[in-house]
Amino acid sequence: MRRVVLAILALAAGLSAAAQGVRKTTDEFNKMSRGDTTLVILHGTANKMRKDDTRGVFYLRDATGDAYIYGLVDGRPGSNQSFAQMGIAPGDTLTIIGRRTVYNGTTIEMTGGHLLRKADGPRHAEMMAKKNEPDFKPTFRGHSDLRFFTEWVNKNLKYPKDARDAHIEGTVKLQFTVGTNGGVQEVQILQGVYPSLDDEALRVVRSSPKWKPGIKDGKPIRVTYPFSITFALPK
Repeated sequence: MRRVVLAILALAAGLSAAAQGVRKTTDEFNKMSRGDTTLVILHGTANKMRKDDTRGVFYLRDATGDAYIYGLVDGRPGSNQSFAQMGIAPGDTLTIIGRRTVYNGTTIEMTGGHLLRKADGPRHAEMMAKKNEPDFKPTFRGHSDLRFFTEWVNKNLKYPKDARDAHIEGTVKLQFTVGTNGGVQEVQILQGVYPSLDDEALRVVRSSPKWKPGIKDGKPIRVTYPFSITFALPK
């Protein structure tokens, strides 16, 4: 409860005014006196993040050490994203502002700090993919391996007559999303081959039976897959 109150007080204090903050290293931040309420700006990389974190609890690391961050919110002008929407991954470079607090008499932390700036780290895309992985993948007729969906697609695929007559072959690259209700949604062509082949690829994927949706933290989530359909004529 105390942390919630501190976070509310931090919001009310107008932490987004970066000009009011004093730049410190994490070591200097950790060594501040208990009664020091100075607004502090910290700059470093996000570290020790849990992939399922929605509150903004992690360590900020610089050359001098780590500072414990609890409850980071979006303080960027014109933005009001939740922590999950900010898309922060381990290794991203952050500049944040907030005040030093001490939880339970022992844990030094910045509670209710505001994000001022963010730059993606070299492994941002890879780490975000891991962070957003479902606990349980969607399953098609009891199988999470896309190979079983590919088999179903190939059985239901119809080679368009105009493409067959013109001896046109190729691989259509697309993506689709398995929604929270298990339905296949948002089927999009990423790289087409020929109009009728592209249309047939869209048709067959859109006609998919329902899947069992992916699960994360006990709740259904949307999961997007890249997918390829190859059209090949008999030799």
